[in-house]
Amino acid sequence: MKLICLLLLFSIFIFLPSHSLSQLSSIEYLIEGRNSLKVGNFQKAEEYLTKALQEFKEIGDYILFWRAKAYKKMNKYEEALKDINDLKKNYSKSPILKDAKKEEIELVKILNLPELEKLYECFINEYPEEIKIKFDYAVYLKERGNLSKAKKIFKDIFITASPLAETAERELSERDITLNDLIKRAKALNNAYHFKKAEDYLRKILTNYDNSQKNEVLSLLGYSLFMQKKYTEAAEIFKKSGDNYWRARALLRSKNYEAFAKELSSYINSGDQRFSEVLINYANIQRRIGEPEKALKILKIVLDKYPHAREEALWFLAWNYYLNKDIEKAGKIFQELYNSYGKLKYLYWLEKVKEINGVVQAKNQTVSFQPGDIYSYLLYIKGRIANIPEGVPTNYSINYSSISSKRVDILVRAGFKEEVIKEIKELLKENRSMEKIPEFSKILYEMGDYPTSVRLISKIPDRFKFSELLYPQAYRNIVLNVSERLGINPYLIFAVMREESRFDLFARSPAGALGLMQLMPETAKREGKKIGVAFKNDSELFEVEKNILIGSFYLKKLIDEFGNKVIAIAAYNAGEKAVSSWLKENSYGDIDEFIEDIPFSETKGYVQKVLTSYFEYLRINKAITKETILKVIKTKGGKS
Repeated sequence: MKLICLLLLFSIFIFLPSHSLSQLSSIEYLIEGRNSLKVGNFQKAEEYLTKALQEFKEIGDYILFWRAKAYKKMNKYEEALKDINDLKKNYSKSPILKDAKKEEIELVKILNLPELEKLYECFINEYPEEIKIKFDYAVYLKERGNLSKAKKIFKDIFITASPLAETAERELSERDITLNDLIKRAKALNNAYHFKKAEDYLRKILTNYDNSQKNEVLSLLGYSLFMQKKYTEAAEIFKKSGDNYWRARALLRSKNYEAFAKELSSYINSGDQRFSEVLINYANIQRRIGEPEKALKILKIVLDKYPHAREEALWFLAWNYYLNKDIEKAGKIFQELYNSYGKLKYLYWLEKVKEINGVVQAKNQTVSFQPGDIYSYLLYIKGRIANIPEGVPTNYSINYSSISSKRVDILVRAGFKEEVIKEIKELLKENRSMEKIPEFSKILYEMGDYPTSVRLISKIPDRFKFSELLYPQAYRNIVLNVSERLGINPYLIFAVMREESRFDLFARSPAGALGLMQLMPETAKREGKKIGVAFKNDSELFEVEKNILIGSFYLKKLIDEFGNKVIAIAAYNAGEKAVSSWLKENSYGDIDEFIEDIPFSETKGYVQKVLTSYFEYLRINKAITKETILKVIKTKGGKS
């Protein structure tokens, strides 16, 4: 009987899962400790993290920080504070040092220790950008009767564009806020794209102050109005401030060409080199409203008066000749530009001129393909580039320990993506070597930090060797699902996301466009309803799937509406009404002429970038052919 019992016990031992009897591995203790903290099992978190700390001293700063949080939740404030102090002492270069010091302030506040004021002072001196802590310190000082020091800090917060600035303002009297404070506040708001708020403060200054800084205030007000597209009013304000450059820009935006023409000679004689771009813009406007001779005259003035703008002026001179059918003069300037600057853009339009003149290109006169250049693809369909090389992904494994000792290696094994990203960004501050950038970029890509990965790899000269990093398929599964649902090419979705936001989930434009595909909230609400996607708060546009679905639906709608990818891309950026008016007012032979003649420089650049990214995605994924390019480029645009 005893033998049978022993055999039974032995069989139980053999067939039980190993984890039921053996201890967790060190890495499992680390993972379970972090997970326990997240789900609120603080006792288990403290137990597991304590065991993990013995093994992973290399990342002790993270473990101490997490354990301190567990202790804090269990009201073990002294133990928590000890962990934070150990972190500060032993990991002085930790990327989470700032977070640890914030936690330290909270703990010292709870324990009501006398060093709190000193900690506040040290923190805001070291991290002046941390407005929340600064505000808390001001409140702390106010509660203890140190009103003068509190007001000084409240004022420092007031002159920022922080959400806490308005709360800080309520802590101040009108006598506490000086004219310079109001001006600083308005500047900060303008810089943060809060133009309407800036306008309100600037009007308050003009109403309530008789000051020697009136011209500065007017210039700031003019800028805030300009950025709100209140161009007529902005032009008048700039006139009062004497800022002729911005007045000229506002007059053109408001289409007050008569006033601009009257002041043209004063702009030219001012000596301000910035007027070269304004004059070129005016020349293009003159050509569009049917005054080609005036346009040519202005461009020749730019050539004469502004040597630094010679290339741009020559280009638009040639472009004016081309559109006016003076092909011979256009061709000569295109040739001059190509000889002087060697850009494929000039070669492409030189080829167009030759094509119009019936000149057959010799087969052996080809140029090399340049990745990332839209004109490489255009020249390919003209025969001047013999072939487009396939994009070959650079496959390589990363030795994490060779990059950063064991820290990144441990964090990667544990699957702690946010911490890995922090580590890489910290390493980038210390290591500027170009050789390491692909490895750093690859890690960031694998951890899902696509914006930093793309920006990083874009910095190196041989970036196109790392095509899968330069043109990543971020959020691939979501994009493929949306692509299949809507019937839109997934590579076009990737291309739009890349150029709109560089895959930044939380991207926000000066105009208020949000998220991966930079959707205006009003547009998103309107288009979202059509596919059953409703949202109450604009912040929902930072959700990956929602943003991609609505943005792709809107893009597909524009493609169907205009019957052309290029025009749809332009409309996605500039709006349907603007693009429709361009097509109505102009007659283009091929779509390449439409691309080159887009009136808004931002939209023109955007269209070219999206098309380039689209073709690059196709090339990298072995889906590029002459036919696929021709389907996009060779469609007629403009008046029939």
